[in-house]
Amino acid sequence: MPDYPKAKAVLDLRTISVVIENNLNQPVIIRIKAGRLPSVTGMVDVGSAITVAGNTTDARTLTPDTSGWLPYITVSAQCPTAPTAGTLTVWRVRSKDDQVKLVDVLAIRDTLVHDASTDPANVFTAEW
Repeated sequence: MPDYPKAKAVLDLRTISVVIENNLNQPVIIRIKAGRLPSVTGMVDVGSAITVAGNTTDARTLTPDTSGWLPYITVSAQCPTAPTAGTLTVWRVRSKDDQVKLVDVLAIRDTLVHDASTDPANVFTAEW
C-alpha cells in the first residue's frame, strides 16, 4: 500500500508563524482561529488573544504539538479604541517562499470584531 496519506499528513502538520503588522494608530487584539472547514463558522481559538500596540509588529509561532492542529486558519481583529488612521495586515508564514495574507490592509475605524464573515474582501481563511 502506498505511503502517500501518511506523508501528506506529515506535510500538513507543520510549524507556522502568524505575523501581525499593526499600522493602525491604536492597539489591536488578534485572535488566531483554526477549523475543520474553510469557514468562520466552527472555528476555535488557538491560544490566547494577542494585543499588538499601534504601529508595531508582533508574531506568534504555532506548532501542532503545542497549539493543536486543524486544517484551516484565520484571525479576528478588534480594537478597544477606534483607530483614526492606518491599516492592519496579518500573514501566515510557512517558509520564506510560502507566505499568505490572512488580513490584507484592513482599515479598522471602530471597536467591532472584524473577521472573514464581516470583511470578506480583507480577511481570509488559509490552509494551516
